[in-house]
Amino acid sequence: MIIALSGPSGIGKGYIKERILTAFPFLQELNWFTTRQLRTNEADSNRTSVTTSKFNELMDANKLVLVQNLYGYLYGLKRVDLLPTPHIRLTELHPNNIVEALKINPAIVAIGLITYDLSLLRKRLSAIRKTESKSEIEKRVVAAETEIRIILRHKQLFASVIEVSEISEALILEQVLTILSPYLKQKGET
Repeated sequence: MIIALSGPSGIGKGYIKERILTAFPFLQELNWFTTRQLRTNEADSNRTSVTTSKFNELMDANKLVLVQNLYGYLYGLKRVDLLPTPHIRLTELHPNNIVEALKINPAIVAIGLITYDLSLLRKRLSAIRKTESKSEIEKRVVAAETEIRIILRHKQLFASVIEVSEISEALILEQVLTILSPYLKQKGET
């Protein structure tokens, strides 16, 4: 089974993912390939930076799925990593990838994170992504509107869609853990 967090940049997917991995060390994280250089805080992350030619080689060999260009960089996941296994694995999925991912593995438990307050995303991205310019952050905020619409359009594919606001942001991790509790307890008992 795969647990997937989906939502726009700055919504808190990475924070939630890190807290879940800390609380449940038996979880495995899926490894994404990207042509983007890793940020300083991503040295031990779930991303592998490769050259564009290596990425294209993997694509041409039909080894990558969920391939897309995000903000000028290519991202993809090894097809084999998305297939069902007895282990629970955790990842972040871009909203554009939900439908394709579920076709490959229907045992994905997806949680969508959305906000109607784009200024919250702008504020979070400015605090988190200190290496990005204001125009790069603004591109992410503008893209968030489309990403949120995609999640809402495919709401039935998600185990839950959670609205993040300044008032509720402290409770989001607790909400996600409540949704995942049946899956994580079952694994913890075996």
